[in-house]
Amino acid sequence: MKRVNSIPSVTDTQAYCSWKKQWSSQEDLDVHSYIFDQCRPDHALLFSKMFFPHFVVAEGGVFLERNFSNEAFDRCFGLAAGDLSKTERLLNAVKIYDVFGQGASDVSEDIFLQLCNVIGFAWRMVLKEKFPEKVFCVEVSNSEQNYGPDITLYQVGPLIF
Repeated sequence: MKRVNSIPSVTDTQAYCSWKKQWSSQEDLDVHSYIFDQCRPDHALLFSKMFFPHFVVAEGGVFLERNFSNEAFDRCFGLAAGDLSKTERLLNAVKIYDVFGQGASDVSEDIFLQLCNVIGFAWRMVLKEKFPEKVFCVEVSNSEQNYGPDITLYQVGPLIF
């Protein structure tokens, strides 16, 4: 038997660890037990929009629908000096801290970075499915200059118009 993990094990989950500690018998408890007891299916469905977003195709570029407007495109295109790949990189950037409100103020930075990596994994899959003729880079970074973990996507190689 060989075990194949899709994503690395999740670590540093304060809510899960606190929940698990309340039980006298913890050996049979796992993430699925937590989901069963604490999570709502409608939340999971809503979160799927982060992992499998809608896209807008404009001027040969591929953009996250949540970030796209004609005005934003024009502004980013100007900042990128007409480079479409750089325009995609700018316009598709998502700062993960900005996705969550005050309810996440006690969540460690490591959780946000892990989440960015999982989102990146999902974006790579959906981009291959929806745009098999294009080649993308999905980039996750974590720097003080960018206000914590962020993620973006952009085309690499020759752009197909």
